[in-house]
Amino acid sequence: MPTEPHQDGEGEALRPEYPIGVPSKFDPDGNVQRFPGNTIVAHLPLSSPIYASLLKLYERLSTCHLSGLLAMLPPSSWHVTLFEGVCDQVRAQEGFWPCDPGLPVDAPLDDCTSSFAGKLREFDLRCDPPYRFVIVGFSPLDVGIGIHVELQTPPEESRLRGLRDRLAETLKIRHPQHDVYEFHLSMAYLLRHLSDSQKSELTALLLGHLQDMPKVFELGAPEFCTFDNMLQFDHLFYLGDQEK
Repeated sequence: MPTEPHQDGEGEALRPEYPIGVPSKFDPDGNVQRFPGNTIVAHLPLSSPIYASLLKLYERLSTCHLSGLLAMLPPSSWHVTLFEGVCDQVRAQEGFWPCDPGLPVDAPLDDCTSSFAGKLREFDLRCDPPYRFVIVGFSPLDVGIGIHVELQTPPEESRLRGLRDRLAETLKIRHPQHDVYEFHLSMAYLLRHLSDSQKSELTALLLGHLQDMPKVFELGAPEFCTFDNMLQFDHLFYLGDQEK
């Protein structure tokens, strides 16, 4: 749940005490919190040159003097979300829960996951992997450390956006940012708002690493996953897998 915003002496609302993700996904000390849901992702292959490069960045972030401000996500969890599912604790706002008479907003999460699984097992992928991405930079240092990625070519962009549209129609859920969703790979959550000097220092570290790292990479078939928290995304099956 969101934190209460601070107020100044005249009662004007300012930014929340903590960045988004605290205390819902991590507490202020960096301890992971239960935040269950389901999603469709593609995990970063261990054989990818990007993975090897990000491991070096992970070590630098974990040992730098600003590491106490970060909740690092384990390399085994690294993925690009291809289509947002649901989070058990985020239901009320329109677009965050399926518009399905069989799944009222107070339905158990397991019912939603079972419903999605039944539909996805029959889903015609029509968008075969690999999906070719390119790293274009880092997301703003407001919520965490995320690598901003885009599809490598306009045809790649078109076919993956088309896949997202068909998934939204099949699952009867369309998030508010569906049409402008920015693909990314998350490495850490911020536990505190950064000062200007901290943001400058962390930005320099990230951009220094970006300069020499490989930029183009491929992802495999979409995976329907469940999660209990932000540290692990449990594979249920691949979309389009006839053996599932």
